[in-house]
Amino acid sequence: MGAVFALFAGFYFWTPKIIGLTYNELLGKIHFWTLFVGVNKTIQICIFLILYSIFILLSKPISINEIIDRDLKDTEDNDIDDLSLNNKLNSLPTPNLPNPNKGKNKLIYEKLNNIQAEAKFIDLRESKLEILQNTKDKAGVYMFFNLTNGNCYIGSSVNLARRFRVHMSSVNSVKLPLPLAINKYGPNNFVLLILQYCEKEVDICVGLEQHYIDLYKPKYNILKIAGSSQGFKHSPETISKLKKLHAGKLHPRFNTKASEQQKLLSSLSLKNYLLEHGHHNKGKKGKLAPQYGIGGTKIIMRSEQGEVLSFPSINATRQHFRVRFSTISLNVNQNKPILIKGVKWFVESET
Repeated sequence: MGAVFALFAGFYFWTPKIIGLTYNELLGKIHFWTLFVGVNKTIQICIFLILYSIFILLSKPISINEIIDRDLKDTEDNDIDDLSLNNKLNSLPTPNLPNPNKGKNKLIYEKLNNIQAEAKFIDLRESKLEILQNTKDKAGVYMFFNLTNGNCYIGSSVNLARRFRVHMSSVNSVKLPLPLAINKYGPNNFVLLILQYCEKEVDICVGLEQHYIDLYKPKYNILKIAGSSQGFKHSPETISKLKKLHAGKLHPRFNTKASEQQKLLSSLSLKNYLLEHGHHNKGKKGKLAPQYGIGGTKIIMRSEQGEVLSFPSINATRQHFRVRFSTISLNVNQNKPILIKGVKWFVESET
């Protein structure tokens, strides 16, 4: 950039001395500032694109263990016992709680107090038993609120107690915003809010969850559509593992064979489809094809022995004599015989 400005400076300085004419000062200023601003903006954009490309290349794709928590089904398979839950919570860090009377922390606590909820449980570790007792066999919408930065996560479940266990069990094993935040800030810096209890109907839970997602706009939620995986893409590793789950004996049609009746019905259906949807000229070639000779140059072949043959096109002629297309097309009306299988032929076009 410096070299370019030096070139223009020399041009502006020496040109008037050489030709004896001066530039318009206003146009010179416009040129300088346009060049100066444009070059710097271009460099800024290039730097941004380079840094963004590096960020994309270094970003780690979501693995099979990084499935969103709504994909963790509310089943006994994902549940953990009390001993495992205690060990999990005790293994997490316990940083100091933020002072609710200082600057930003005061605003965060005010934000928490303004959230309308049917139940609030401060410190996930100390309130574990109370959470499990109050949410046992209950459905509803819940929120994890971070007292350190005010960020939150909203979810729903037909079994809140089991969902709480699932969240706690995934803290060290799932690399998602909420588990990573709990592991970083500690369970004592989180508040569990039961925003609303509801009936044990999945549609009702999902509908209420979407309402609260739109209302509070939680930052820890990867997906902003409740009960949907729209916009979520599995990594190649995840896809390969999912394929293995349905391969071989795990496939629903493994070791099943179609009966003779099913084969016959499939064959008849295919034939009927081809008869109904197939083109009536399909399979017709050569002279049987409807396009045979149409739009071509009509050719007359005359031999030295006096034999005369007429063809509707050059293509039909070369098929008859079994020669190249160019052998016929390049010798039309040339008054030069061509030798085909020991016989000299003159190629003429019908006028």
